[in-house]
Amino acid sequence: MKGILNMPLSPLIRRALTVIVAFVMLNAVGYAQTPPARELLDSMIQALGGSQFLDVKEIQTSGRFFTFKREQVAQSDLFTDHIKFPDMERLELGKEKEKIIQINRGLEGWTVKPPLKAKDDPEVEEQPVAQTQDFLKTFKTSFDYVMRFVVNSPKASVLNAGTESVDSRRADVLEVRDADRNLLRIFIDRQTRLPLKMQTRMANEATMHEEVYANWHKFNGVMTPLMVVRYKDGARTIEIRATQAAYNPGFADSMFAPPAPKSK
Repeated sequence: MKGILNMPLSPLIRRALTVIVAFVMLNAVGYAQTPPARELLDSMIQALGGSQFLDVKEIQTSGRFFTFKREQVAQSDLFTDHIKFPDMERLELGKEKEKIIQINRGLEGWTVKPPLKAKDDPEVEEQPVAQTQDFLKTFKTSFDYVMRFVVNSPKASVLNAGTESVDSRRADVLEVRDADRNLLRIFIDRQTRLPLKMQTRMANEATMHEEVYANWHKFNGVMTPLMVVRYKDGARTIEIRATQAAYNPGFADSMFAPPAPKSK
């Protein structure tokens, strides 16, 4: 055995061994440069504001939204959005006297329309079951909800899915699956560690929903994208241009219930 081990290697075998060793070393370096999923997640959370981001219980944003049909603006109006975790939202659309309000609380929902006369009560309609179910499904797969309530839950999985390019920016891709097997792919800017976009595919659905984030500013210690563009299977559906944001302003639960009739 000792004689065999001491035999000189032919040039062909030596070159082959050199290639194998180089391949192993390159792969080892590659693995060393690929951070674990939790490390990616933590770096993004820190960029978003760390504990200040995670401690958010309420969000208020306002600005203007645009809806699109075949890449043309179909509608535009003012909005003010109020969110109270874990499952409440009040979305006000339009100017003060013409405001339409969508109120959702779990699987309950109402649409409030302005009265014809100022002294009358507003018109209140219960939302159809399909609408409230869709609200809750969308709410619980939103970026803000997933980061605070899903990624650390026992039944969720978080995976580093490698890197991709987003508008010429290198991004680490974080894949999250929730307890319902919905898939969310978050593209994290390698330089800023802020999310560039998020793709969502619901379990048992082929439709791909995407949100693109831009124009980041800090409010109350929390980084906030003032520009959010949404796509459905690659087609732009809505563009949100916020001008203001506030965190934990102190919402009363009554904001997320239908208005009580005026006393006669």
